[in-house]
Formats: sequence, C-alpha cells, structure tokens
Amino acid sequence: MLDAGCGTGANLRFLADRLNPSYLGGFDASETALALAREKVPEAELWISDICDPQLPEEPLDLVLSLDVVCITGIERAFAGFVRVAQRLAPGGLLIVNLPAYAWLMSEHDHAVHTVERTTVPRVRELIDRLGLVPARLSYRLAAHLPFLALARLPGVLRARRRAAPPRSGLHREPGALESALLLAPLQMENALVARGVRMPWGSSVFAVARRPPIQGSC
Repeated sequence: MLDAGCGTGANLRFLADRLNPSYLGGFDASETALALAREKVPEAELWISDICDPQLPEEPLDLVLSLDVVCITGIERAFAGFVRVAQRLAPGGLLIVNLPAYAWLMSEHDHAVHTVERTTVPRVRELIDRLGLVPARLSYRLAAHLPFLALARLPGVLRARRRAAPPRSGLHREPGALESALLLAPLQMENALVARGVRMPWGSSVFAVARRPPIQGSC
C-alpha cells in the first residue's frame, strides 16, 4: 500500500492499524511533513517525491491513496504521474482519490493551502477513463454539509477574488464538541450510503475508488 502525498502520516497510521499491510510506503514533497510521518508510522518506508513525477516501489501495489493532493498541482500537471501509478497497480488493485469540488467554492482557504484547482465528478470520471481504470465508487462527498460550507466560505470567496491581503486558512479554527458532533452524524450516514454504492448528487469533495482491470485471460 502506498500513500501518494502522505503529508504528516495520519492516513498511513490508519492503514497500518486497520489493514496491517505487508508493505506500507508513502511520499511527499515536504521533508518537514515526512519527519512527522516517520514519528507516527516508523514501520513505513517514506521518501521525498512528487505526484507529477513520482518515484514508486518496484513491487505491484494493491492500494494507492491520493487524498487532497492533486488539487495542489491540477489534474493535467499530475496526469503523467497518475499514469505511472496506475501502471504500478496490481491487477485488481485500487486507486482512491479525494479532491475538493466546484471551482465556485475556491476561497481564501484554498489559496492559503495552495489549492489551484477544484473539480467535479465528470472531470474525475474522465481521469479514471484516461488511466484505463474502472470506477468502483464515484461520488460527491459532504453533501449535507455543502450549504453550510458555502455560507461559511462566502467571505473567503469574496476575499480571494479581491486578493487584498495574504490568504488565511480555515484550519486555524478548531470546532467545538457540539459542532463536531453535528458535523459527524450526517457524515457517518453518508459514509454508509456511499459504501453501498449510493452516489451523492452534490458535495464539497469528489471521492473516487478506481480498480485496475484483471489481465485478460486470467482468473
């Protein structure tokens, strides 16, 4: 298993704890992030690399994650790297991608965290098709949260268009216990629906699981 853009290692820790893979690797463009990831997941193999030109293990991979990474480069810039990732998947292997949705939601927060592109389900479906993969799940995410997120982001959207001051990320604010509970409950229900194949008609993120087809003639 590989996390392509592993950041500080939270997803790697989750994979290690839940799935106990025989191989766990990750790369990121930030050495600072990798240093934190090494503390969280000392058993993982970690290295500096970039999704646009990734260094990959020689072994076929059963699972590759790329969560909120390609929004920093844009899909087209990262496409050649995605081709190499798809080719390294074992037959039946999975690529899981999560990306922020809708260009009209581009706000001050996006500029602060270096997001250059927000996308749509049709755009991600096109990417999967171009990679020769088969979509197993493809849906918007955070559907119930979208109206509230749009209202909360509106001042940041307007500031981003004016570019009057250095951008600020919304990550500096930690939600309270009640707010967290109110956000978590609909997300858990949505997770159950998406796991059963239900497609959300809208949302602030696009979530995709794509599978490499088995080699023709194999069982």
